[in-house]
Amino acid sequence: MKNIFPETEILLKNGEKVIIRQAQKSDAEQLIKTVKHYVKESTFIPMLENEFTFTIEQEEALIQSFIDFENSLLLLAIHNNQIIGNIDVTGSRRKIMEHTAVIGMGMLSQWQNGGLGTALMNAAINWAKANSLLEILWLQVYTANNLGLNLYKKVGFKEVGIIQGFFKQDNTYYDNLTMVLSVKE
Repeated sequence: MKNIFPETEILLKNGEKVIIRQAQKSDAEQLIKTVKHYVKESTFIPMLENEFTFTIEQEEALIQSFIDFENSLLLLAIHNNQIIGNIDVTGSRRKIMEHTAVIGMGMLSQWQNGGLGTALMNAAINWAKANSLLEILWLQVYTANNLGLNLYKKVGFKEVGIIQGFFKQDNTYYDNLTMVLSVKE
């Protein structure tokens, strides 16, 4: 079954209009550029800039998988025809866990703390609530990522466990917090 997410226009705190829509294969090249940009500027994405090496063909295949799998979704935030952020809901491919999906999100730094993260999270959560397969969303976040933590708590995620020293960057260790949200209550 193919996923369908209706295109939505939102108004951010700064008055800018942003479109949230489902990713299509034709977005692959621009999405790669956006992800490379925000990976480079973020402390709290567990990937180094040189580790993100997707080709356009690989990104197209990944986008297609989000379209094809009923328990998965990839949304883009678009401003002036440019991708400024994205969120993915990656449902488990294993039958015994197909009711679960992990969330990952990123955005360009100049768009942080203006309502975009909340809009992307709410779009993903509302889609998951309407999805007949999904029951649990989960995510992992650096415990030092206060902006992220505040957002995830605001939209209803609960803390379930910490792995200390899970991330190591430039000889600094960061703890990893797992959070969950039930979408079938």
